[in-house]
Amino acid sequence: MKTGQINRRFMMTYVSLFVTSIAFYLLWYLLDGIIITEDAQSYINMQSNREPGYCLYLWAMRSLFGEKIYLDAAVVVQCVIAALAACAITMNLKGLFSLNMAESMAILAVQYGVTLLNRFVARRRYSYFNSIETEGLAYSLWVFYFICIIKILYKKDKKGVAGAAFWSVMLISIRKQMMITLVILFIALVYSYAFAPDKKRGIVKTGICAALVCIAAFGGAKLVDCSYNMAVRGVFAPHTGDSSFILGTELYLADEDMVKYISDDVNKELFMEIMKRADEKEYNFAYADTGWQALEDHYSNSYDRIKYDIMMVVIREHQEAEGIDQANRTEGYNLITGSMMKELLIPTMPRLIKLFCCNVIHGFITTVLKVHRFLNVAAAILYLMYAATIVWIVLLMKKYASAGFHNPSANPVYFAILVLVSIAVNVCFTSVTIYCQMRYMLYNTGLFYQAFWIMICYIARNRDYRRSVCKQNMESGYEKNSISS
Repeated sequence: MKTGQINRRFMMTYVSLFVTSIAFYLLWYLLDGIIITEDAQSYINMQSNREPGYCLYLWAMRSLFGEKIYLDAAVVVQCVIAALAACAITMNLKGLFSLNMAESMAILAVQYGVTLLNRFVARRRYSYFNSIETEGLAYSLWVFYFICIIKILYKKDKKGVAGAAFWSVMLISIRKQMMITLVILFIALVYSYAFAPDKKRGIVKTGICAALVCIAAFGGAKLVDCSYNMAVRGVFAPHTGDSSFILGTELYLADEDMVKYISDDVNKELFMEIMKRADEKEYNFAYADTGWQALEDHYSNSYDRIKYDIMMVVIREHQEAEGIDQANRTEGYNLITGSMMKELLIPTMPRLIKLFCCNVIHGFITTVLKVHRFLNVAAAILYLMYAATIVWIVLLMKKYASAGFHNPSANPVYFAILVLVSIAVNVCFTSVTIYCQMRYMLYNTGLFYQAFWIMICYIARNRDYRRSVCKQNMESGYEKNSISS
C-alpha cells in the first residue's frame, strides 16, 4: 500500500473515532448539564489558594464567550479535548503495538469505560468532563503526557521529552498532585537512556540530564504560578495554602497532649480550639472503627470537615478578633498553618505512617476497582494476574529468541511496567498529602486495563505468529527434501 493511501486511511480512521468520541462525551453534557462542584467557585473566583491553570482556563472561557455561557463553553471544550485524548491514545497504541481494528476499539472502549464508571458507579454519578473541576481538563492532558512518556520509552524520541516536560508544566499548574509527572519523567528518561538494551549513555550522565529536564519543568510550573499571581494580585509569589493540606491530616491524627510541641502561645490557643471542635464532631482518628478500611473511611469523611469547617474558621475568627485587615489575612494564615504543620509533624509521625499504609492499600484498590470487601480481593487478583502476564511474556520472549523466532510488534512489557510505576508513584504521593479518593486515582485506571489488554493480544499474536513460522519452516524443509531426493 502506498504512503498516501496509508495516511489517508489513518486520517479517515482518526476522524471517525473523533466524531464518535465527541458524541459520547457531549452526551453526558446534554443529559446532565453543567455540574458545579464544591471546589468550582474557588476556581471561578481565582482564589489565592488555587493553582493557576484551571483558574486561567475559566478566565479565558469567560473572556471569549461572555459571562452567560462561558461555563457551557468550558464544558464543551473539555469534552472536545477528552475526545482528542481518547483518539490519540487509541491511535498511538494501535500503531506501536500493531493492533487490529477490533483490538483498537477495545482500547477506545476502556477510555470510555472510565467515564461510564464515573457516571454510573462512583458516588458522584457524573462525568468529570461536564463538571467545573480540575479533573475535567487534567484527565485529558494526562493522556497526552503519557503518550509522550511512551515515545521516550520505546523510541527515545526527543520530541517526546519536550512534550512530556510541556504537559508536566501544564498539569502541575492545574493540580499540585501532578508533581508526580516529574518523578515518572525522570524514571522514564533514566531507564530509556541508561538501562535499555541499546543504551547510549552512562547512568551518572543520564541521571544528571534527566534531573535537569525535570528541574526545568518544575521551574516552568513555578514561573507560571508566580507570574499569574503577579498579574492577578500584584505579588510575584506562588499560590498559597499548600501547608494546610498536610496540616489537615496532622490535626485529624493529633490529640490535645500534642499542644506542648507548639511553641507560639497564640498557635497553642488555636490548636486547642480546633481540637475541641473536632472532638465535639467526632472528627478525630480516635472515633474511627478498627480495621484499615474503617480508618480510611472515617479519615476521608473527616478531612475536609476539619480543614474547611473547623481549622479555617477558627483561624479566620482569630484574625477578625485581632482586627487583621483582609489584605494580610492570607499571609497570616500561611504563617500559622506552616508553623503548626512543621511542629506537629514529628509527634504525629507514627500515626501518619499507619494512615499512609491504609491510604496506599485504598489507593491501589481504587485505581482498578471500587473499594468493597469482595472487590478488594478481586483487585489483588487483578494485580497478580497483571504481574503474571508480564512474567509470561518475558518467558515467551526468551523461549522464542532461543528458537530463532522474533515478533515484529513492540514488546508491551515496558508499557505495562511503566503503568505499574505510574500507579505506585501516584498512590504513594497522594497518600502522603491527602486521602486516595477515586477522582485522584482514575488517571491510571484506563491505562492499567489498556496495558493488560495489549499484553493479552501480544500473547495471542505470538502464538499465531509462531505457528505461522513453524508451518513455513516445515514447508521449506519439505521442499528441500523433495529437491534433494
